[in-house]
Amino acid sequence: MDNMTAEAFLKPRLAALVSEADKAGYSQDVTVALLISLLDTTDFGSDPDQSSGQGGAA
Repeated sequence: MDNMTAEAFLKPRLAALVSEADKAGYSQDVTVALLISLLDTTDFGSDPDQSSGQGGAA
């Protein structure tokens, strides 16, 4: 592991994800709110192939 902070590692990836969602028609507010909701669950990361039923059209 190098000396990169977690923020420096994750921030560009999150920015790219939000940008990609914007291009797909989702507003930044919806994307950020959904990311917060997804991260604030007890099962985050337990099964990446399982659909949670969250999300939807912008």
